[in-house]
Order: sequence, then C-alpha cells, then structure tokens
Amino acid sequence: MKIFLILILYLNSGPVGCFDVIGYPGGSVVIYFSHNKYGELDKYICRKPLNECAFIKSNQARNSWSHEDRLSLYDSPGGLIVIYRNLSLQDAGSYQCGEAGVWNQTVNLKVNTDPGCLESKTVSGYLGKTVTISCSYPEEFETNIKMFYKVDGQDFTEVIRTIKSHNDRFSISDDRRSKVFSVRISDVREDDGGVYFCGVGSVEESISYNSLYRETVLQVTGEIHQLTLLIIH
Repeated sequence: MKIFLILILYLNSGPVGCFDVIGYPGGSVVIYFSHNKYGELDKYICRKPLNECAFIKSNQARNSWSHEDRLSLYDSPGGLIVIYRNLSLQDAGSYQCGEAGVWNQTVNLKVNTDPGCLESKTVSGYLGKTVTISCSYPEEFETNIKMFYKVDGQDFTEVIRTIKSHNDRFSISDDRRSKVFSVRISDVREDDGGVYFCGVGSVEESISYNSLYRETVLQVTGEIHQLTLLIIH
C-alpha cells in the first residue's frame, strides 16, 4: 500500500452529514473513511442520483486495491480509502460511500478551476545536484497541511508533508504570505525522475481527504549544459 491512512476518524452513528471535498481538473482526491461499526461487508462509492457505483467485495483480500476506471477502493482494518483520479468538471456532485447495510457517508465533490492549480510543468534536475519544485495553492488552504506525492502506476507515494519538514534528501517549506510551498530534493538521483503532484490535506470532524492538484514532471539528466556566447569583433 503506497498511501497510508494517517488519520483514523470515527463517523458517529445517527444522522448522516454531507462534507465538501475539493478537487481540481486533471488532479485526484484521496478520501479516508472510518466508522465505529466498520466491518467486513461490501464497501462502495456511488454517485447520486445516477447510482453509478464502484465496489470492493467482502470476499476480496484485505489490504488490497479494487480498481474500476478512475476509481480505486482500499479496504484496510482501519477504514476505507477512495481515490478518484484525473478529475473533470463533470465529476462534481454528490457521492455516497459506506458499507452495505451498516453505515454510509455523503460527500459533496467540488471541482474548482483555480488557475494556479491547473497548469502542469516540467522541471529539470541534475544528478548529484539540488532541485527545488514550487507549488502555489489557493488561499482557502493557507493553514492546511501541504504534501508532495510521486505517481507510481495507479498508486501515489507520499514523499513529504509539512508536518515533518525533512525526510532524508527531501525538505519542504511553506510561504503562507506568497501561498507557495516548495520541495527541495538534494543529491538528485536517476530514480527521482518521474511525475509528481502537489497536494493539500483537509480534516473535518469525521472525514479527511488529500487533494492532489498540480502535475510536475521531473526530468533528471547527467550534466548541466552551459550556454557559451561567442562575441565577434
């Protein structure tokens, strides 16, 4: 499992609330659910009122993913994780997640079009050197956790988050005045190359989610090419 359930939040039984989850076109959201009645029955996510659903069956092995198009579900002892990839404006709407006949939770997915979150970019890094990748973010996430993920097939591997500013060769800093956080990679290696996403985390009373919103491609090369100017007199 490449994405870890960092926060285990218990959904109280009783009236079901509706919680906002914010994503961006081309990005993904990772939503974490848990419940005091969490059990071993089928888990699901369904779009309302269309009843377009994805399931993870009770006879499927625990701690394994169920993939269906752009949706992935992960059933762990601590709770249900849902990943919704490559979002579009048409994905906005109301969704219900839960365990068949036991509990459910309604999520209102908003797909916003903040310009700073839409543009993908390519960054060059050089072997043995240091590279810095900057991520702007919307003002509404100023006080939220910032994070940086690397894409690994259908999984997202968390590289670093602002709760811990240093992790081996990686460090992260958040300039709230400029609404930009930066990730610094020292001693760049060949396997650092790949696709990354900037992200922000949000925790409500009984749900948490990460919104991965800006794609950055890190290209690693072996040498720095210097431009030499020839001046002819």
